[in-house]
Amino acid sequence: MSLVFFINFSHLRPMSELETYCAKQVRTYDYDRFLTSLFAPSTVREDLFALFAFNHEVAKIREAVSEPMLGEIRLQWWREAIEGIYAGEPRNHEVVLPLSDAIHKHKLSKELFLDIIDARAADIYDENPQTLDDFEIYLGATSGNLMRLAADITAPEDQNLSDLAYDMGVVWGLIGTIRSIRYHISLNKLSLPQDLMDEHGVRKRDIFSQEQGDNISSLIKALCDAAKRHLNHIATEKKIITKQTKTIFLLSALSRSYLNMIKKADYNPFKINEKASMFPRQCRLFFSALLGLV
Repeated sequence: MSLVFFINFSHLRPMSELETYCAKQVRTYDYDRFLTSLFAPSTVREDLFALFAFNHEVAKIREAVSEPMLGEIRLQWWREAIEGIYAGEPRNHEVVLPLSDAIHKHKLSKELFLDIIDARAADIYDENPQTLDDFEIYLGATSGNLMRLAADITAPEDQNLSDLAYDMGVVWGLIGTIRSIRYHISLNKLSLPQDLMDEHGVRKRDIFSQEQGDNISSLIKALCDAAKRHLNHIATEKKIITKQTKTIFLLSALSRSYLNMIKKADYNPFKINEKASMFPRQCRLFFSALLGLV
């Protein structure tokens, strides 16, 4: 049973808002952010959908191309699309047009969009990050900057909130990496930091063989511990999160649920069963939204 069932009956938003192209894309490909966006004020909900649909467009490039050069061409298309928006000449595209509306409505930073696109270039090459610090910088440039933009939609010109949203993005990226390991293997891509792999005695072929060992579990636990540190920081600063902005921090409730799920799988990324924990996870999100928990 989906959380959307509950939201339909609580009249948190008109059903027509879920019929836009961006809403459908986010619901299909970024369901957790779709759910959290349902709790946003109705005046900004479609803007969040446009932002997250843009993120899906640039994040999916690796899987859509057969060689890096084609990926670079697609990234350049999006750079030019963003430049066109700010020049007042948006391209006729299902995501670009509503994103243009959101950008001008909220005066969103062009530099943050371009930084996201530039950082996504790492996705189309096979090299994994050398250190955990390098990896968190990448996650900050992608997921962190995305959440900065989401914060600017819900709370413009609040730098403290923007910084906290950036941390939320890093958390979500760390957890998403663990959840996506099997998918990344199918793309012949490895995103795990090399220094952590060396520290825990994990070789690339260990990951690609999908044979679980204690060394892989200790590596995954180290990534979970990094996510927890960021989550704990967000919790200590929760006083700055307002009613209007809490929607983007509902990912913290989902993050803790995912961390529990990974722990129950003994930090084995190949045993994670997200479907089994989906309903409790959505209930946690629902009550976190109602009670204002972070």
